[in-house]
Amino acid sequence: MLGIFKKADAPQYELFCCSVRGSSHIRKDIPCEDFGIKKSIDGAKIFASADGHGDPNCLRSNIGSEYACRIACESLENFARNVAENGFESRLFDRLECPALMDRLIRSIIAKWTSEVDAELSRNPITDEEYATASRLGDEFRRGIRTERMYGTTLIAGLLTDKYLLLIQQGDGRCVVFDADGRATQPIPWDDRCVGTATTSLCDPDAARSVRYHVINLEENPVIACIAGTDGVEDSFPTSMEKTHAYYRNILAEACAMGVEAMEQTLANDLSELSKQGSADDVTVSGFVDVKRTKKFLADFEKANELVNIRDELALVNNRIKSMESGGMLEHLAKTYDGLALFYRTSEEKYRELDEKCRELEEKIAAHEQAEVPESDKLPSEVKELLSKLRFTKDMLAPAKKDLESLTAQRDEAKTAYDEASAQMKSVEERYLPRKEKYEALLAQKSEIIDKLSELESE
Repeated sequence: MLGIFKKADAPQYELFCCSVRGSSHIRKDIPCEDFGIKKSIDGAKIFASADGHGDPNCLRSNIGSEYACRIACESLENFARNVAENGFESRLFDRLECPALMDRLIRSIIAKWTSEVDAELSRNPITDEEYATASRLGDEFRRGIRTERMYGTTLIAGLLTDKYLLLIQQGDGRCVVFDADGRATQPIPWDDRCVGTATTSLCDPDAARSVRYHVINLEENPVIACIAGTDGVEDSFPTSMEKTHAYYRNILAEACAMGVEAMEQTLANDLSELSKQGSADDVTVSGFVDVKRTKKFLADFEKANELVNIRDELALVNNRIKSMESGGMLEHLAKTYDGLALFYRTSEEKYRELDEKCRELEEKIAAHEQAEVPESDKLPSEVKELLSKLRFTKDMLAPAKKDLESLTAQRDEAKTAYDEASAQMKSVEERYLPRKEKYEALLAQKSEIIDKLSELESE
């Protein structure tokens, strides 16, 4: 017996595991290439999550992921007994001695996995249909070259005893540990070669060197939970890893609310919805939680998730603002709009001024044209003088009409310029004003989010 969790006040960890077929795999009628496992042995607890590669050349990766989990579980069980029987716990915490122990464990897992997939291929030789599927590597597979690539998979596994938590990982996916203070961490070193859809794998020639690990001394850090998830989870939250942490906090909160067993039963629906709304990939989570101690952090979890959501919202708004500012389009439209607005106002004023002058001149000409000049010689001299002036004024009508004609032409030219300015203004307004309104709304939204974020962070 390993003698795990004997103290009355010791943590009471419960395992959980769930794996679901991704929405894209359902749509394309592809089998689930993920696998998850959990197991309790002599009080120690083991869990694993594996993600078979979606590459068509990895045509049996669903088998490879299952083998990876089962072999890791078996190997960790043997490792736990060996450590307990020989009192090697202290060696696990020694940075000089630990690598040798871990190297033997890792090489054992990879050797057993390679042996098992080779045996599976011997029992079930590759078919012509599978050769056709593996278009890029089909010829190599026919010649028996590195056929383990057909079974390519990642792996995250954990071993929990009363003294330590041992975590190992090959490839992508994330292993999130909730420390004794409720803080979410990712203690396993990350492999920089796991970028985008690229990942290291158990089928790689240097697989042993690519496996990372981490050991936690539970006396120093009695963690409250740990969740190992395949990349279908994190890929559902592309904006930030904190969103993945928030999702895991929600899983733990559900475990506290309804119990681990009930949570595990509802987890399949939750993960299926996550895949549908997010990555569309297969999704697997496995791990453990101490419900009693986790409950103490539920208020902190709620606040942390609220902060994550607000920061995510702020990042989204900042990106939208940056997108609107990029390329200088908004600034260009603003300058164009301002320039056209000045041209529009100037054109309008000029047109209105000329139009008014035309009307005044037209009225004067009309008044003079309607005046009648009597031809009687019997009128008083002063009246004759006025009539003489009236005749002179009527004689000036021809030049006035020419002035009016010229002024009218200027007015019409100004009207054309005014109409063109109006059309240009309308065109720019249709493009600029909605963007300006949206931009100003985003700035106001950003200000509100920052205020809310500051308020939460100061609590």
